[in-house]
Amino acid sequence: MRLRTRRRERGEEHEPAGTPGGAAPDTHPPAAPETHPPARAERVPSRTRGAGAAAAGTAGAGAVVLALLVITLSVLIALLIGLGILLADVGANPGNAVVKGIHESANFFAGSFTGMIRFTGHPKRAISVNWGIAAILYLIVGAIVARVVYGVGRGGVRLQERHRASAANY
Repeated sequence: MRLRTRRRERGEEHEPAGTPGGAAPDTHPPAAPETHPPARAERVPSRTRGAGAAAAGTAGAGAVVLALLVITLSVLIALLIGLGILLADVGANPGNAVVKGIHESANFFAGSFTGMIRFTGHPKRAISVNWGIAAILYLIVGAIVARVVYGVGRGGVRLQERHRASAANY
């Protein structure tokens, strides 16, 4: 077959095959079809990868719940401190069991901030400012910690979602 193509390229004329003086008929067997390796190796989903992705997703979901608990706890502590500030400012009866319980609980969380800033002659203002700083710091630190934990947890959940999506394509 190559001989015929080369003759045609050179412009040589030849007689049809099987005629006197013509070329012999082509007796070569047909070529086997060429097989190419697949463009991308077929991936078979494994149970180990699936279990790992499921574990990462479960841990991620747990971390997301933990982040929600952290931010909820920090908001509740800040509200308790704010309520303690409010009761101290309005001059609530310190002998009352509810007022005493709220004040002691707020002092537990914000007590280390007491005396940070001093106002001479204004003890209510000093409690308001110092405990207010404590409440703001609880909110800020709680939000930062919750954001970091949420980011870690969301990464695990995304890994599980990607694995499910890639497993569905098989």
